[in-house]
Amino acid sequence: MEENKKEKKKTNGRKRIQFLAMFLLSGVIAGAGTFLYKGSMADIICNVVMIMLGSGIVIFALSASEVNGLFFYEYKGNYRNFVVFYLISLTLSLIFPMLPASAWPFLIVFIILGLFSNSISGLTAGSVCLMLSVMLQQSGGYHEFSLYFFSGLIGIMVFSRLDDHFKVGLPILVSLLSLTVCLTANIVLFERERLSLSQYTFVAINLMVNFILLLIALKIFNSTVIHRYRDKYMDLNDPEFPLLVQLKELDKEEYYHAVHTAYLGDRIAKRLSLNDVVVKACGYYHRIGILKGENTWENVQAICSQYHIPPDTRETLREYVDPAVKTLSREATVILFADSIVTAIRGMFQKNPKAELDYDRIIESVFTEKFESGVLYNSDISIAQVREMKKIFNEEKLYYDFLR
Repeated sequence: MEENKKEKKKTNGRKRIQFLAMFLLSGVIAGAGTFLYKGSMADIICNVVMIMLGSGIVIFALSASEVNGLFFYEYKGNYRNFVVFYLISLTLSLIFPMLPASAWPFLIVFIILGLFSNSISGLTAGSVCLMLSVMLQQSGGYHEFSLYFFSGLIGIMVFSRLDDHFKVGLPILVSLLSLTVCLTANIVLFERERLSLSQYTFVAINLMVNFILLLIALKIFNSTVIHRYRDKYMDLNDPEFPLLVQLKELDKEEYYHAVHTAYLGDRIAKRLSLNDVVVKACGYYHRIGILKGENTWENVQAICSQYHIPPDTRETLREYVDPAVKTLSREATVILFADSIVTAIRGMFQKNPKAELDYDRIIESVFTEKFESGVLYNSDISIAQVREMKKIFNEEKLYYDFLR
């Protein structure tokens, strides 16, 4: 508990520093940019105040999102990447007014800021960057702001729900098409020339630049967010991982119990489209606390911290091990059933290794016991998923012979 308080205090301190740097540097960037564009003192003060006010609203949006749990990709308490991209975007906003308005690559700015926060925070931050470019522009402003605001909004919306499958083809297509429509409606149609293909030169350049930058940004996002723990899980879910080797040396029965639980959990998680790497890891480590004596949450938590177990697996283990937690995720529920069935079958084989067991009856009794205990009332899993899980357990009869 004391360790959690220290970590929380450290996280809050880091967050305050990041927000303060973001707030102050945004004013410096706005002031320096206005000065370079030879703005008057009144212009400098106005732009600095407006951009710092906008940055304050962004900070409020981030804080409110953290309180209300609105982050899509678990950025709660850690905003380093967002702050860096926000300040870079503000700096680039000083350069965009030098380009034709139809060539401003603001779509990628909105999408990146949205990916590294959430919809409302990304939209607010992107609007602040766009506002700076519009304020520094010598003429116009209304059409440029509206076209990049709405295309950026669409971009944020279509990229707001990426998952482990990382299907980005349709979101890229929709965001680029929306940008094309907005550019045509707000830039091309207002030029005094007759409509021709030559007018789309900068539009084409803009689309190409956004497409290339978007691919680069998505690759970074995939490796640092969506699959940031991929290599870690490859190690954790290896039966020869040092932590599992320690378990095997301490108690072979516990080790093989963990291996069987992980196998069945992984099979079910994949069929139910759950987070299979988390389920498999929890199958391996759901009783790892015995390395420190008893399988209490305090012991499990200490081991998780020592071996840098990813947060999602750590939370699922807590749901399973800590009796104070009353709710179960679908992943924790799968481990509960896999563990119970492995325990029931191995217990009978230990009494009589040559016994011919009625696996259907054993599985039925485990499911009946769980339903009657009321444990499923506090689970996120659906009745349809429970039925599918039971069906999968019944299909694994050949595997159960390895539990002898």
